[in-house]
Amino acid sequence: MKGVYRIMRIYHPVRGVGGALREDSFAIIDDAGVEIGKGGLEYRVIKKMLPDRPLDIEMNMNAHPVASDTLYGALCARAESIKDEQGGLPARLYTRCAIDDTERHEYFTRMGFDDFDGDELFVLNVPSDMNGRRRSYSPLGTKAIDVDLRTRTRREEFLLGLKEFGYVEHANEWLEERMKEPVFIARAVYQGSDFVGQMLVTGTQNEAVLEMVCVEPKWRGRGVASALIDDAVMQLASQNVPHLLARAVRRNKSAMALFKRAGFAWVRTECYLLGRDL
Repeated sequence: MKGVYRIMRIYHPVRGVGGALREDSFAIIDDAGVEIGKGGLEYRVIKKMLPDRPLDIEMNMNAHPVASDTLYGALCARAESIKDEQGGLPARLYTRCAIDDTERHEYFTRMGFDDFDGDELFVLNVPSDMNGRRRSYSPLGTKAIDVDLRTRTRREEFLLGLKEFGYVEHANEWLEERMKEPVFIARAVYQGSDFVGQMLVTGTQNEAVLEMVCVEPKWRGRGVASALIDDAVMQLASQNVPHLLARAVRRNKSAMALFKRAGFAWVRTECYLLGRDL
């Protein structure tokens, strides 16, 4: 009967799905050899960003309805294996869902995912006159410096630092391109030779983006991130850049609170991060 698949075969494809490794990817074909579903898992261990649930597993899944449950089951089983391989770390399994994608939202919530998390967008309107803005300063004994990224080795070290704090692992070429933009601010804070925190801002004359701001756990709550953001705002004001955008995962409560303290206004939820704890 048309529309009914008598046989389905699930297997690891030759190449991983999206950014997932082959062993973390699955594809499904029907009895005619037509692909009717594929998906993969990408994971990060981000103890410095989310210490309470540091294993972050993102599910990328697209399938014909007849293959959805089979593919979902295989991906969930693989997610549990990844958790075991990572020593049983507390984990969060999630998938991205556009705000208006009701079909995807209904499927994953029916499978036990919640919609409590999301990618949140914030904006700070850069003051044209900084005299009225209250400045934050790094703790006594620390020093903020511009990061020297002229060599490939230094750029790769900087990108590795982003990864440790849970930010997207961009390639060296990505960073090189951003360095050519009208706005590029890379600053780090040290106490002597000890690393305290760092920040990256990129963008155009019309709009800058706070790509990341991170602080070592033992230094959090002492104004380091606020001081770095204020450094960026001062430079943007001097360049007449009117807006600074920032993004945060909703369950990262410290980042959400930081942006509000720094004067950012919430704009919108850009997408749901439907998920469940493992």
